[in-house]
Amino acid sequence: MRIKEGRFLFDAVGPRFPLWGMGRLCLLLFFSGCAGWASLEEATAPAEHFKKAEAFFEGGKYAEAIKEYRYVVNRFPDGDLADHAQYNIAYTEIYFKNASADYEAAVRDFQQVVQKYPESPWKSRAQNWLNFLAQMESLKTEKEKLRSDLQRLLDLDMQAEKKRRELK
Repeated sequence: MRIKEGRFLFDAVGPRFPLWGMGRLCLLLFFSGCAGWASLEEATAPAEHFKKAEAFFEGGKYAEAIKEYRYVVNRFPDGDLADHAQYNIAYTEIYFKNASADYEAAVRDFQQVVQKYPESPWKSRAQNWLNFLAQMESLKTEKEKLRSDLQRLLDLDMQAEKKRRELK
């Protein structure tokens, strides 16, 4: 089909759909523009989720904070904030104001920092927490053993007292 003089380019598509060509051009421009926005959004998303997690933490919404930190770690595992987010997950799990504190989960998450991010500045802090938590667990075990020993001694004392009364 030849374009006649004096007619617009988009009129050459056909008499029934004179704007079809222009529509395709607009769609092409629209979607190519969206690709640029998508990459910009992809670049800022970890920081936005990290910031959101910190706001939740400061507001005492620890479960929501962990969820946002996990999003950063899972969605952007090689990103600049992944190691810090992983550390913050573990820290939030043992935070003293967190009523749902989970020390076993914190140990697993601190271990993730040490294993996944060996060059991270957060690795030494995570290792310190792992050492501290191991000492706490050891003390807890020792406390339980002492409590058991004390109960056994109390039972023996009660039996001895009972026998003394029987002999009188």
